[in-house]
Amino acid sequence: MSKKATMRDPSDRNRVVKRSLTGKRKMRFGRTLMSRYILLILAAVLFVPVVLPITSIIYVVVVNNTNKENTAPYGDSTKISNLWTRESEKLDGATSEKIKQRMEQLHRKYPKSSMYRVDQNGETAFILAGEDVDVSETTVDGTTMTTLKWTLNHQRTETQIPAIWNSNTTLEFMKEASYRDPLTVVSFVGGDSENKGQGFMVIEVPRYLMQKPQNNWPMELLYLGGLMMIIFLLFIIMSILFFARIRKRLIRLQTAMITPGKEGIPLPVEIRRSDEIGHLEESFNEMVHQLTDSRHREREEEQLRKRLVAGLSHDLRTPLTVIRGHMHSLHKEPLSTAADTSLRRMEAKMDDLSGLIDNMLSYNLLTSGKYTLKLEQKDVLRIVRETAAAWYPVWEKEQFEIDIDLPDEPLIWQVDEQGLRRVLDNLFQNVIRHAASGKYIGISTEQIHGEISLVIQDRGPGLQADSDTKGTGLGLSIVDLLIREMGLRKRMDSSENGLRVCLYSGVGIGKPRP
Repeated sequence: MSKKATMRDPSDRNRVVKRSLTGKRKMRFGRTLMSRYILLILAAVLFVPVVLPITSIIYVVVVNNTNKENTAPYGDSTKISNLWTRESEKLDGATSEKIKQRMEQLHRKYPKSSMYRVDQNGETAFILAGEDVDVSETTVDGTTMTTLKWTLNHQRTETQIPAIWNSNTTLEFMKEASYRDPLTVVSFVGGDSENKGQGFMVIEVPRYLMQKPQNNWPMELLYLGGLMMIIFLLFIIMSILFFARIRKRLIRLQTAMITPGKEGIPLPVEIRRSDEIGHLEESFNEMVHQLTDSRHREREEEQLRKRLVAGLSHDLRTPLTVIRGHMHSLHKEPLSTAADTSLRRMEAKMDDLSGLIDNMLSYNLLTSGKYTLKLEQKDVLRIVRETAAAWYPVWEKEQFEIDIDLPDEPLIWQVDEQGLRRVLDNLFQNVIRHAASGKYIGISTEQIHGEISLVIQDRGPGLQADSDTKGTGLGLSIVDLLIREMGLRKRMDSSENGLRVCLYSGVGIGKPRP
């Protein structure tokens, strides 16, 4: 019968095997938490060497080039030089009047610059001074000199233009033109560096008009710092979200582990991703299925055991009743002394067998929850005295030393009276069976955890040693079950000097179950 009860359906075995194979399958690296974590670390490593240059390029290219205020008003020196060279080439062969008109047009475009022309005879044809330039004339040694006075970088700068140019004056002027401020560009009319006999034209532009204004470095730092902070915050948020999802899934799995279902077994969890935590969830579901299958098998075996115990008890009571009747009839017949002794021993064994059957039935009822207890406030010491009085003749027959020391004051516990009597009977029976060699039983009280407890002790070999009489152990099992159902506590101290069983209510420590 046991084999039939434990057999499983082949479909169940296939389901378990399928789940096991599913739990062992390999997952792709791209779906693992490790791959996502590596990507996160790579983003952190590349943050400074990659993101910082990108942000700088964005600032220089986008911000600087779109800011019109950052451009020089007159361009740079190359622009001015190229402009003046082109204009001089265009004026090749032009009349003096036409050259003057064109230079006046250019002066209107660049009003802060000074322009003048020297004709083919070496005479200064005309001078167009800039807006912020002071013009004055002086005569030195019969030579008229026109002086242009500039205020550049809080310093006064002068340009002396002679009315008549000679080779020395021209050479000295050319030497100073390359490095002085204002920027001085000289170009021969009709060509750049080639003198075609048409004179030359000069333009002077203050260098500050060709310099870009200084960048506002605090704003640049603020921009770069703000951009880097935004990217850094994005990295932090991504990290937090990554680990928050992991934590959420782990908490969900933990909640499923500690939340029992209808049968006290956790419910399976939903597997949403096939990564490390997903495999852990698969293993957890497999464990839940195995526990459920085990619980079903255990329940089937428990039901089978209960039916077996009930059937055996019923089947044994019928022949025992018949045997008891015949033994009672034998007592009415004349018997020898030896026969009478044998008959009484048989009756004693029949009583033991009847007690064993009662224990089997009681244990069956207690484990199935069908043993009804009526808990009431009772004087425990009165019940102990009455039960001990019933066992007194048995102890005297076995030549036990009986030591009963109970106080006169009542000890009130909330117990089931019949259940407590059953506990005491089983404990006294255990002393007779397993501690008969000590020839002693003591019943007293003592303080345990601040309350009065009932103590039953003997001088037998204790629980560690083998006794002369073998038993099933149902008596003590029934004692444990009854004590638990009544909410009492039990403590057993076993040694080579005997066994001490202490019973107390447990009210002083919150009355937990034993």
